[in-house]
Amino acid sequence: MKKYEAIVRRIQTDIESGILKEGERLLSVREEAVTSTVSINTVLTAYNILLDEGLIRSRERGGYYVRAGASDLTQEGIGKAAPRSQRHVAASRETGERLDQLYERLLYIDDSFASAAPGLDLLPTAQLHDITVGLSRSWMEYNHPEGDFSLRKRIAVTSRETDGPAVPNDIVVTNGATEALAIVLRTLLRPDDKVALESPTYMNFFRQLAPRGVQLVEIPMGPNGMDLDILEDELLNRNIRMIIAQPNVQNPTGVTMNEDAKEKLVALAQKHDTFLLQDDVYGDLYFGPFRPRNLTFYSDDPRIILISSCSKTISPGLRVGWIRSHHYAGIFTEEKLRSSMDTCRVAQAILGTFIGTTAHRRHTRTLREGLKTRIDEHIQRLSEILPLGSSVRRPSGGCLIWITLPPHINATKVFEHSAGRGLIAAPGDLFSASRFFNPCIRLNAGRKLTKDRSNALAILGESIQIEGGHLER
Repeated sequence: MKKYEAIVRRIQTDIESGILKEGERLLSVREEAVTSTVSINTVLTAYNILLDEGLIRSRERGGYYVRAGASDLTQEGIGKAAPRSQRHVAASRETGERLDQLYERLLYIDDSFASAAPGLDLLPTAQLHDITVGLSRSWMEYNHPEGDFSLRKRIAVTSRETDGPAVPNDIVVTNGATEALAIVLRTLLRPDDKVALESPTYMNFFRQLAPRGVQLVEIPMGPNGMDLDILEDELLNRNIRMIIAQPNVQNPTGVTMNEDAKEKLVALAQKHDTFLLQDDVYGDLYFGPFRPRNLTFYSDDPRIILISSCSKTISPGLRVGWIRSHHYAGIFTEEKLRSSMDTCRVAQAILGTFIGTTAHRRHTRTLREGLKTRIDEHIQRLSEILPLGSSVRRPSGGCLIWITLPPHINATKVFEHSAGRGLIAAPGDLFSASRFFNPCIRLNAGRKLTKDRSNALAILGESIQIEGGHLER
């Protein structure tokens, strides 16, 4: 066991046993370093892990404290890992239909717990309105299928520090990241191809992969993202054509890979001649001091492809996303021309004026700070309503909270019961093709925790207790 892991394990145990109580101050970084005979950096690493897991909180120049409710919500992992004998699942139409039945119940419902975007009050509504008023009428005409040049230039230039060098012709603008994903999958995958992806992962991956007739290889998520040891074993034993990953603020767990792991993931894909597709729609919402790098930063290998959008950071309604790929941009443009021909030109004009400006940078900082506060407030409220044996993963960014309930509780039944009372949250069954996460729930904490929202969470708590057998049905 590494030195920082020993510190994490000891503090976790002290919290669980009650030796460290809610609100109690931990040793300072320097005091812990002396007591444990380790370096200050080792202690900082341990404390940062405890912060990420939601067990402690920090005050500026005020030290580290045990978070309220931490003893009930100590981190127990991502959820039930995929059994080794069950990781290989056909992305059949039956699988897609089963997930569709759940997924469609979440659509067209104006509910803030099942969605996956920040509240409208955190988005730059006024700035975008002012830009729209000042637009020329040129946006009324058709545009090129690859997208507006000025927007593609902005994306390429502003992302160099995190994505590596790019030029406008490497960018293909799409109708959100959803179309970006669809274009890449339609272009590169064939029936019976094997696709490795995280488990749990974004629900829409399964819905888009099902019509392709591919074989899924679900790789368990750990505290540092996709388990690369298991991935490497699968790559050695199976002819995997594509890996789909969310190394930055993963949906639904909120985990962010460290830099070493990202480099290893890139190296594995290159070694085994495998396409590596990164979905990065939440990367700009990382809570740390520096925006995490994307996989394209570590290599210009043409098989590494990035998709992203502005839906989580600027406006879901603009429906603008993009694909970043030097080698395949032309092919992706041809596929887009066949499917949708163009992306809304006025939306592109708005973003081309806003992205990369001082106003945009200021907005992103404010958005991250607002989401971080809301995450903390929702976790505190959840600590009051969730049963013992539950765990809540504090995300590294974004607006989503991943909850693991005691194993005997069926989250889909909790979803059905709470939906009948007006509370909609996404059950864990949506995030795996093989029902590995039946006791889990994904909750959106991107909106303000109002009194009504707090009361709605109480409905969720009651539904969990009913399903667990603690209340009369």
